[in-house]
Amino acid sequence: MLKSLVVGGVVMVGLMIPTVAFGQFNGPISPTLETETTVDPQVSPLELQQFVQVIKQFQRIETVVQRQMAKTIQKEGLTPERFMEINESQRQLRSESVNSSEDLEKFRKIVVKFQEIMDDAEEKRQSTVVTQGLEVERFLEIEKIVSSNSQLQAKVQRMLGN
Repeated sequence: MLKSLVVGGVVMVGLMIPTVAFGQFNGPISPTLETETTVDPQVSPLELQQFVQVIKQFQRIETVVQRQMAKTIQKEGLTPERFMEINESQRQLRSESVNSSEDLEKFRKIVVKFQEIMDDAEEKRQSTVVTQGLEVERFLEIEKIVSSNSQLQAKVQRMLGN
């Protein structure tokens, strides 16, 4: 559930590019809880801080996922470019003669490993939400509120140091 809503699902073409709730966030988070009232009364300052902490953890998880995926491709003996090339040919249902059977086998092994990596990351994401003191459903509600409120988005960006 969280994977499809928050992470937006990972399409094979974009496996090397993570997506988290409304984009990539970078930068340090202020370690102190903001005491000012949030722009939206539906989200308390504490919940907003918890939300920001979850997003920060999601970034770390996605960084690890990217590294694991890159290592998986390398370990199987393909380049990222070749992997993407095979992926594109598979998506367009081109004849397998475009790709060697050896490369296709490597590609399939990588895809299986990617699914394992993504499943593990999904478990970590859900655990992160709970560890930060939010329920998954509430996190998703806050994400929806933030994504529909430009002032609240700006506040989250500031809290993330962007």
